[in-house]
Amino acid sequence: MSPEEHYVHNATRGLNGQTRKDTQAELLDHITERTRQLTLTGLSPEQARAQAMQELGPAPTVARSLRANQHVHPALSAAALLALATMLLWPVPELLNSQPDPFNTTTTQSVRELRAEGYLTIREANTQLKPYGIRLQHRREAWELQHPDFPKAKVGVDGSWLCRGPSTSLSEEQPRSWITGNPSVGYVNPAGLLVCMSEAGWPLELDGQRVKLQGKAFPDAWTREIAPMFYVRQLTHSLSGLPRHLWSSPTAPTPQNEPSVIAYSSASSKITWSPHHVETTARQVGLLVRFQINGTSWPEKRKYSAPMFISFTIPVSDRGTVNVPVRIPHLAKVVDVTLKSTLADWLAADMSTRPAILVALPDRTNAPVDLTPLPFTP
Repeated sequence: MSPEEHYVHNATRGLNGQTRKDTQAELLDHITERTRQLTLTGLSPEQARAQAMQELGPAPTVARSLRANQHVHPALSAAALLALATMLLWPVPELLNSQPDPFNTTTTQSVRELRAEGYLTIREANTQLKPYGIRLQHRREAWELQHPDFPKAKVGVDGSWLCRGPSTSLSEEQPRSWITGNPSVGYVNPAGLLVCMSEAGWPLELDGQRVKLQGKAFPDAWTREIAPMFYVRQLTHSLSGLPRHLWSSPTAPTPQNEPSVIAYSSASSKITWSPHHVETTARQVGLLVRFQINGTSWPEKRKYSAPMFISFTIPVSDRGTVNVPVRIPHLAKVVDVTLKSTLADWLAADMSTRPAILVALPDRTNAPVDLTPLPFTP
C-alpha cells in the first residue's frame, strides 16, 4: 500500500460501501494533482506527496469530519468496553482511549532507515529537549513545542515541508499496540523541530553550523543541512512589504495571503557556483530568486500563474567571498540565474530570466531581513 493509499484508507474510516470508495477515489485524485503542482515548484516527488497530504490535514481529523456528516456511530460504548475489559482482564486505559493515533504522517522508510537519518522517538526527543526547557507534546489533535519564554511552536501544521510532526513507518518494524493495532511509537526529525521553532519566531542563534537557544547549543546531529530553512519566515515577512502584485496572483488556485518562499538546499550536484565578493559584515547571505509558476487548478481545471521566490543560504568567508549559484535545478531543468545589484532592477526584470539579489542574513531567526541588495563583484 502506497503512502497515499494508506492516508485515504485512514481518512475514510467509518464510511460505508460505495460512499467510502467514491471518497477514496476523490481524495486520491486530489493528492495526485496537488503532487504534480508541487513538483513544479522544485519539490521532489516524495516531498510533494507528503505536503499534498499534509495540506489536507491529519487523516484522523478528516475521518471524523466525514463520519460526522454521515452520522456514523461507534459499535461499542465506553461502558461496553469497560465491561469487556473487566471480563478479559485487558488493560482498561488503552481500551477506553478511543482517540485515533496522534501520528498524522507515515513513511515507507523502515525504522532502521529513519534511525540512520537521525530520527528520534518522542520520548528520546523530549529527553534531549528537557535541558533547554522545551517539551514536545500532542494537544488538541496537533503536536506543538512548548517553552515558557516563547509562543507555542506548532509542529506539522501550516509549516514548511520540513517542519513535520512525528511519523510512523509502514514497515513491519513499526511498533504497534497489540490491542488496537495503531502505531505506538512515533519518530521525529530533530532538525525539523528546530525549523518549527524558527517558524514560530523563537530567537535561535546561528553561529556557523551551530544552532543555539539562549546561548545553549543544540547537538551537532540536529543541525545538519537545515540552515536554508531557518530564514523562510523572515524572508516571507520582508517580501510581504513589497507591492502585493509582485507576490500575489488573482488567478492562483488558493488565495496568496503572503509571499511563497521555497528554500533550496545547496547539496544538489546540478548547481553551478561562481565566487563573488560581497561588502557585508554578515556571516551568511541569502540569494533570492524570483520566478513564476504556471499550472492548472483542481478541481476547476483552470489555468493559473503565480509569482514565487527561491532562497539559498550561503556562508561568507573571512575574506568576504561567497559562492553564488548561477545555474540551478528548476522545474525539471537546469536554468541560469541573473544577479541584480539594485532592488528596482530585480523587481522590474522579466521573471523568465530568474532575477536574483544577494541580501544580508541576521544571526538570529527572529530578526528581520533587509531586502537591500548587497554590492558584489564577480
